[in-house]
Amino acid sequence: MTPRPPKDAVPSADHVFQTVESDEIGYEPTHVDAFMERAREAAEGRGELTPEQVRQARFATVDGGYATDEVDDALDRLEEALTAAERDAVVREHGDGEWDAALEESTRELLDRADRAPAERFRRPTREDAPAYAVDDVDALLDRLRATLGSTDRVTGERGDAADRPLTADDVRRSSFAEAEGRDGYDEAQVDVYLDAAVDVLLRRG
Repeated sequence: MTPRPPKDAVPSADHVFQTVESDEIGYEPTHVDAFMERAREAAEGRGELTPEQVRQARFATVDGGYATDEVDDALDRLEEALTAAERDAVVREHGDGEWDAALEESTRELLDRADRAPAERFRRPTREDAPAYAVDDVDALLDRLRATLGSTDRVTGERGDAADRPLTADDVRRSSFAEAEGRDGYDEAQVDVYLDAAVDVLLRRG
Protein backbone atom coordinates (compact mmCIF):
# COMPACT_ATOMS: atom_id res chain seq x y z
CA MET A 1 0.00 0.00 0.00
CA THR A 2 1.29 3.47 -0.86
CA PRO A 3 2.14 5.43 2.32
CA ARG A 4 0.01 8.46 3.08
CA PRO A 5 1.59 11.89 2.81
CA PRO A 6 1.78 13.61 6.21
CA LYS A 7 -1.06 16.08 6.59
CA ASP A 8 1.34 18.89 7.44
CA ALA A 9 3.07 18.40 4.08
CA VAL A 10 -0.10 19.23 2.15
CA PRO A 11 -1.46 22.79 1.87
CA SER A 12 -4.72 23.04 3.81
CA ALA A 13 -8.04 23.53 2.04
CA ASP A 14 -8.12 27.19 3.03
CA HIS A 15 -4.58 27.88 1.81
CA VAL A 16 -4.52 30.43 -1.01
CA PHE A 17 -1.53 30.51 -3.32
CA GLN A 18 -0.26 33.91 -4.34
CA THR A 19 -1.26 35.01 -7.83
CA VAL A 20 0.96 36.90 -10.25
CA GLU A 21 0.08 40.13 -12.03
CA SER A 22 -2.50 39.93 -14.82
CA ASP A 23 0.19 40.34 -17.47
CA GLU A 24 2.40 37.59 -16.02
CA ILE A 25 2.22 33.84 -16.54
CA GLY A 26 1.25 31.53 -13.69
CA TYR A 27 -0.28 28.11 -13.16
CA GLU A 28 -3.97 27.58 -13.89
CA PRO A 29 -5.56 27.83 -10.40
CA THR A 30 -8.24 25.20 -10.94
CA HIS A 31 -5.63 22.63 -12.01
CA VAL A 32 -3.44 23.31 -8.97
CA ASP A 33 -6.42 23.30 -6.60
CA ALA A 34 -7.60 19.96 -7.97
CA PHE A 35 -4.18 18.40 -7.49
CA MET A 36 -3.88 19.71 -3.94
CA GLU A 37 -7.33 18.33 -3.15
CA ARG A 38 -6.14 14.97 -4.43
CA ALA A 39 -3.12 15.23 -2.10
CA ARG A 40 -5.38 16.03 0.87
CA GLU A 41 -7.54 13.01 0.08
CA ALA A 42 -4.41 10.83 0.02
CA ALA A 43 -3.32 12.25 3.38
CA GLU A 44 -6.73 11.26 4.80
CA GLY A 45 -6.54 7.75 3.37
CA ARG A 46 -9.13 8.36 0.67
CA GLY A 47 -6.76 7.92 -2.24
CA GLU A 48 -3.15 7.27 -3.20
CA LEU A 49 -0.34 9.55 -4.29
CA THR A 50 3.27 8.62 -5.02
CA PRO A 51 6.42 10.75 -5.12
CA GLU A 52 6.66 10.10 -8.86
CA GLN A 53 3.13 11.40 -9.44
CA VAL A 54 3.97 14.60 -7.56
CA ARG A 55 7.23 15.03 -9.47
CA GLN A 56 5.48 14.60 -12.80
CA ALA A 57 2.57 16.93 -12.02
CA ARG A 58 2.07 19.47 -14.81
CA PHE A 59 -0.33 22.41 -14.92
CA ALA A 60 -1.55 24.64 -17.72
CA THR A 61 -0.33 28.23 -17.58
CA VAL A 62 -2.49 31.35 -17.77
CA ASP A 63 -2.14 35.10 -17.32
CA GLY A 64 -2.57 36.04 -13.67
CA GLY A 65 -2.37 32.45 -12.41
CA TYR A 66 -0.79 31.05 -9.27
CA ALA A 67 2.86 32.00 -8.69
CA THR A 68 4.84 29.10 -10.15
CA ASP A 69 7.67 29.28 -7.61
CA GLU A 70 5.28 29.03 -4.64
CA VAL A 71 3.42 26.08 -6.15
CA ASP A 72 6.67 24.35 -7.12
CA ASP A 73 7.99 24.75 -3.57
CA ALA A 74 4.83 23.18 -2.18
CA LEU A 75 5.17 20.25 -4.59
CA ASP A 76 8.82 19.79 -3.64
CA ARG A 77 7.95 19.59 0.06
CA LEU A 78 5.17 17.12 -0.67
CA GLU A 79 7.43 14.92 -2.78
CA GLU A 80 10.12 14.90 -0.10
CA ALA A 81 7.60 14.01 2.60
CA LEU A 82 6.18 11.17 0.50
CA THR A 83 9.66 9.81 -0.18
CA ALA A 84 10.46 9.82 3.54
CA ALA A 85 7.15 8.10 4.32
CA GLU A 86 7.84 5.50 1.63
CA ARG A 87 11.27 4.77 3.08
CA ASP A 88 9.88 4.44 6.60
CA ALA A 89 7.25 1.98 5.37
CA VAL A 90 9.78 -0.19 3.51
CA VAL A 91 12.24 -0.22 6.40
CA ARG A 92 9.49 -1.00 8.89
CA GLU A 93 8.30 -4.00 6.87
CA HIS A 94 11.53 -5.30 5.33
CA GLY A 95 14.43 -3.61 7.14
CA ASP A 96 17.13 -1.28 5.83
CA GLY A 97 18.60 -3.90 3.52
CA GLU A 98 15.83 -3.91 0.93
CA TRP A 99 15.71 -0.12 0.75
CA ASP A 100 19.49 0.16 0.46
CA ALA A 101 19.66 -2.53 -2.23
CA ALA A 102 16.99 -0.83 -4.35
CA LEU A 103 18.73 2.52 -3.94
CA GLU A 104 22.07 1.04 -4.93
CA GLU A 105 20.57 -0.46 -8.07
CA SER A 106 18.91 2.83 -9.07
CA THR A 107 22.16 4.72 -8.40
CA ARG A 108 24.11 2.29 -10.55
CA GLU A 109 21.66 2.78 -13.43
CA LEU A 110 22.19 6.53 -13.28
CA LEU A 111 25.96 6.17 -13.16
CA ASP A 112 26.00 3.72 -16.07
CA ARG A 113 24.79 6.53 -18.32
CA ALA A 114 26.75 9.31 -16.63
CA ASP A 115 29.94 7.25 -17.04
CA ARG A 116 29.62 7.41 -20.82
CA ALA A 117 31.90 9.76 -22.72
CA PRO A 118 30.81 13.42 -22.88
CA ALA A 119 28.59 14.18 -25.88
CA GLU A 120 27.57 10.51 -26.05
CA ARG A 121 25.32 10.21 -23.02
CA PHE A 122 21.92 10.58 -24.69
CA ARG A 123 20.50 10.02 -28.13
CA ARG A 124 20.24 12.83 -30.66
CA PRO A 125 16.91 13.77 -32.27
CA THR A 126 16.46 12.33 -35.75
CA ARG A 127 14.56 15.35 -37.07
CA GLU A 128 16.79 18.24 -38.08
CA ASP A 129 14.51 20.94 -36.62
CA ALA A 130 13.57 19.05 -33.42
CA PRO A 131 14.06 21.04 -30.21
CA ALA A 132 16.91 19.68 -28.13
CA TYR A 133 19.04 20.46 -25.07
CA ALA A 134 22.56 21.86 -25.42
CA VAL A 135 24.98 18.96 -25.00
CA ASP A 136 27.57 20.83 -22.92
CA ASP A 137 24.94 22.03 -20.43
CA VAL A 138 23.50 18.57 -19.88
CA ASP A 139 26.95 16.99 -19.63
CA ALA A 140 28.00 19.55 -17.00
CA LEU A 141 25.03 18.56 -14.83
CA LEU A 142 25.81 14.86 -15.26
CA ASP A 143 29.42 15.49 -14.24
CA ARG A 144 28.16 16.96 -10.96
CA LEU A 145 25.77 14.04 -10.55
CA ARG A 146 28.61 11.56 -11.02
CA ALA A 147 30.65 13.28 -8.34
CA THR A 148 27.70 13.42 -5.95
CA LEU A 149 26.81 9.76 -6.38
CA GLY A 150 30.36 8.72 -5.62
CA SER A 151 31.84 7.82 -8.98
CA THR A 152 35.55 7.10 -8.52
CA ASP A 153 36.53 8.86 -11.75
CA ARG A 154 35.68 12.55 -11.57
CA VAL A 155 34.98 13.69 -15.12
CA THR A 156 34.65 17.39 -15.89
CA GLY A 157 34.76 17.54 -19.69
CA GLU A 158 35.67 20.90 -21.21
CA ARG A 159 33.99 23.09 -18.61
CA GLY A 160 36.66 22.96 -15.93
CA ASP A 161 36.38 21.49 -12.45
CA ALA A 162 33.00 20.14 -11.41
CA ALA A 163 31.32 22.09 -8.61
CA ASP A 164 32.50 20.95 -5.19
CA ARG A 165 29.07 21.25 -3.61
CA PRO A 166 27.08 18.00 -3.85
CA LEU A 167 24.19 18.10 -6.26
CA THR A 168 20.75 18.17 -4.62
CA ALA A 169 17.33 17.12 -5.86
CA ASP A 170 16.38 20.79 -5.97
CA ASP A 171 19.39 21.56 -8.18
CA VAL A 172 18.15 19.00 -10.67
CA ARG A 173 14.55 20.20 -10.47
CA ARG A 174 15.63 23.77 -11.19
CA SER A 175 18.17 22.92 -13.89
CA SER A 176 17.77 24.49 -17.31
CA PHE A 177 19.70 24.08 -20.52
CA ALA A 178 20.38 26.23 -23.54
CA GLU A 179 18.39 25.34 -26.63
CA ALA A 180 19.82 23.34 -29.48
CA GLU A 181 18.32 21.93 -32.64
CA GLY A 182 18.26 18.46 -34.12
CA ARG A 183 21.43 16.41 -33.86
CA ASP A 184 23.32 19.34 -32.36
CA GLY A 185 21.64 18.57 -29.03
CA TYR A 186 20.35 15.80 -26.81
CA ASP A 187 16.82 14.42 -27.09
CA GLU A 188 14.74 16.37 -24.56
CA ALA A 189 12.37 13.54 -23.64
CA GLN A 190 15.17 11.10 -22.85
CA VAL A 191 17.04 13.67 -20.75
CA ASP A 192 13.85 14.55 -18.84
CA VAL A 193 13.18 10.91 -17.95
CA TYR A 194 16.75 10.55 -16.70
CA LEU A 195 16.53 13.71 -14.59
CA ASP A 196 13.28 12.48 -13.02
CA ALA A 197 15.13 9.34 -11.97
CA ALA A 198 18.01 11.44 -10.63
CA VAL A 199 15.64 13.47 -8.45
CA ASP A 200 14.15 10.26 -7.11
CA VAL A 201 17.57 8.84 -6.18
CA LEU A 202 18.81 12.07 -4.59
CA LEU A 203 15.68 12.30 -2.45
CA ARG A 204 15.95 8.66 -1.38
CA ARG A 205 19.60 9.18 -0.42
CA GLY A 206 18.45 11.93 1.94
